[in-house]
Amino acid sequence: MESRAFIKHAGVLIKKIEDSRNQLMNAVDLHTFKEATQKEINQLFSGLQNPTLPSGYRLRDICLRNGFTVDQKVIVRLSQFDHNLN
Repeated sequence: MESRAFIKHAGVLIKKIEDSRNQLMNAVDLHTFKEATQKEINQLFSGLQNPTLPSGYRLRDICLRNGFTVDQKVIVRLSQFDHNLN
């Protein structure tokens, strides 16, 4: 995935995750949201070609802080270039 496309999609996904923290959802809706969002996270990270993008670090951190998983290979790849840009 082109870097500009990754940055754009990561920004949208970060906002979606942050906004969800302020929403009250029943258990079924929360499960559905988490499942769909996890799928988006996996797809977006699978297209990451440039692991030096700050949006990659931010997305990884937001995901982990909010109970989503990030593939260990992606974490390792990002950590090789991580400059603590949080």
